[in-house]
Amino acid sequence: MASIEPLKSVTISVAQESIQIRTDLPDAELNEIVESINQRFERSAKFQMDNRKRMALLAVELTSEIMELRKQLGRAKIYYDQMEKEVQNLTLLLDEGMDSVGQL
Repeated sequence: MASIEPLKSVTISVAQESIQIRTDLPDAELNEIVESINQRFERSAKFQMDNRKRMALLAVELTSEIMELRKQLGRAKIYYDQMEKEVQNLTLLLDEGMDSVGQL
């Protein structure tokens, strides 16, 4: 069974704010997330709106991406289930064929 890492308290700087969070993410992964958010936040500077609105825009963008990924995951699960059924059917056919050959 996988061990659960204890939460550690860290301070991150994201979207021009320093916030303290508790996480079990490895530092490299957390840094990658923070960097991604900061890059997206900086790209929104061209819209000349206050930081709260920029963060709201970023939240909408990220949520939209999450919802699309969930849809893709759902389609992938359906495809996987279909392929698993096909493999079972092929296995049965192969077993039947092997039984027929064994009876000759």
